[in-house]
Amino acid sequence: MAGREVQQRVVEETVAPSACVQRVLVAFDGSDEAWASLREAIAVADAHRALLTIVGVVEEPLGLWMGLGAMSVPYTRERLRHDLEREMRVHLAEARDEVPASVSVTTLIVRGRPARVAARLAEAGGYDVVVACRARRRRLAWLIGS
Repeated sequence: MAGREVQQRVVEETVAPSACVQRVLVAFDGSDEAWASLREAIAVADAHRALLTIVGVVEEPLGLWMGLGAMSVPYTRERLRHDLEREMRVHLAEARDEVPASVSVTTLIVRGRPARVAARLAEAGGYDVVVACRARRRRLAWLIGS
């Protein structure tokens, strides 16, 4: 509970109510950390009546294509991209459904490295606040099973 209070205090001190916040960007990938970031971004956007953009970044796992030699991979690059984008659309739809009606929201799917893409979007889109969780190691668990 104390951690939540500290996070709330940081958000309040970082974005003072007198600040002119019109656009908020949040990076989202469906992880628990991303859900926490989304809740914080919604709070900031709602408090300032700002536009909220939820961006899902599809990052192709580079290790899959490097160093495999003659190993057979059941996916082509295009198939993998298609599946990752489909999964991201599901995550973004779930995230969008959590945003209250009082907040204007848009969603966006882009390809690339999450930190780089978010930085470029923030600068190009003129976002006042960017909310993102700490980077985490990508898991390849989705390759096992179906």
